[in-house]
Amino acid sequence: MPARDPFEEPFCRPEDLGLAIPESDHAVSVCLPRWRDVIGYEEGDPEVIETFESGYPRFVAHPWVAELFLAAQAEFAKNSKTPESALVFPSLAAAWRCADYVKRRAGASSRLESYGWGGLTAVLLDESAYDTAWKYWQHGGEIVSSRLAESALADAPLDPAAAEAGAQADRVLRERIAALHPGAEADDVFLFSSGMGAISAVHRLLASGRPGAPTAQVEFPYIDSFKIQDQFGGGVVDLTLPSESGGVAELEAHFAAGGQAAAVFTELPSNPLLHTADLAGIASILRREGVPLVIDDTVATAVNVEPFRFADAVTTSLTKLFSGAGDVAGGAVVLNPASPFHAELKATLPAEEAASPLFARDAIVLERNSRHFTERVEATNENALELVEWLRSRPEVATIWHPSLVRREFYDAARRPGGGYGGLLSIELHGGEAAAAAFYDALRVSKGPGLGTNFSLACPYTLLAHYRELDWAAQRGVPRNLIRVWVGLEEPGDLMGRFAF
Repeated sequence: MPARDPFEEPFCRPEDLGLAIPESDHAVSVCLPRWRDVIGYEEGDPEVIETFESGYPRFVAHPWVAELFLAAQAEFAKNSKTPESALVFPSLAAAWRCADYVKRRAGASSRLESYGWGGLTAVLLDESAYDTAWKYWQHGGEIVSSRLAESALADAPLDPAAAEAGAQADRVLRERIAALHPGAEADDVFLFSSGMGAISAVHRLLASGRPGAPTAQVEFPYIDSFKIQDQFGGGVVDLTLPSESGGVAELEAHFAAGGQAAAVFTELPSNPLLHTADLAGIASILRREGVPLVIDDTVATAVNVEPFRFADAVTTSLTKLFSGAGDVAGGAVVLNPASPFHAELKATLPAEEAASPLFARDAIVLERNSRHFTERVEATNENALELVEWLRSRPEVATIWHPSLVRREFYDAARRPGGGYGGLLSIELHGGEAAAAAFYDALRVSKGPGLGTNFSLACPYTLLAHYRELDWAAQRGVPRNLIRVWVGLEEPGDLMGRFAF
């Protein structure tokens, strides 16, 4: 049978709970069709979690990845005197970092074993420390993809033709990404197994360049970007509280008080508030201080914005709109050749890339999926603007966040000529949680974590990303009942009907 078409039959019915989104062996989202399902997932309810066919790869172990972990456990823990669990990482370096993290955070020791397939390395540790090790998998992003796990379990190395196809796809991806960043060449692009893998690699290098100095986060971030800074290196300067200055006043105050920074991280725009920092003002301060600026452009994409106007390095999740299909994970770092940090980063990033590389089979899929990237971005720009205007007319809507509506002047400073405002928006309804839950349950688009798919996708973002820190998020302007909406390629009139209250 043909795969379910999420345009015609979105994953949103109660009976769709746990289904992979899309219907693919390598899907990177999972259906959470009701508000109570989201809470059940966060509370660890087995009646919810045991339905999962898939999930976001850093939060839910794909069935083949889970099987790989069990295979490593069966092989290497069989003679252990105490019960041990296993996680498998793409390299010895990544596995060592996990073991170090577990030692620092839980005081538990680990041991490493070569899995015997490529560079895969197993981390064996006491079962009580497994949750801590999983946090490294989630935050660090140095993951084994579902395709890599599938190949390792089958002991199926790439034949010469497939290896060449993978290498060719890798070259095309670097060229395609570089072409979107003025001045960049293919060798300024570094590919990773996830977007967080790209962010953590850049953070690791920049933090090591100024030992002991914290990095700084401007504007409310994607949670794991903050966790990486908070738990590694010299910690993080939290500049995520709402700021009319776009972070400039706060950053000036930090340096004026004698503060340091190994780097500054921000997103263009932020997720889920869609705020953009005053990048011109921040870049001016950082040039004076000799501090690099890292911008993540996942939400806007380089089709809409030119982060090299301000950034020394750009990170992006290729899992999202660059792919569009929702069936492959990947990330990239793009270095600005005009940056004073270019030579240093270009010399050191290859080792980081080798520790968590984009697997050849994933590269092949990602290259195919991204062939019409620009056209898809332009279409979602238009669709989102139409939906935003329609939602603004609805009396049930209390607040809408979209780059066309919030901090627009800062976003426009980075926007390309003819660039749009992106396909991501967030809403809060009047009536509190009861109204939000009723709306979400009735919504007729696919419902699950993620963004950037060709089809629309919604989730109660704050509950999914910040369930254990709702007060922290609320202090930064992110309400508990916020619903994040990714606007796909459906016809705008059709979408409005699906959103009808």
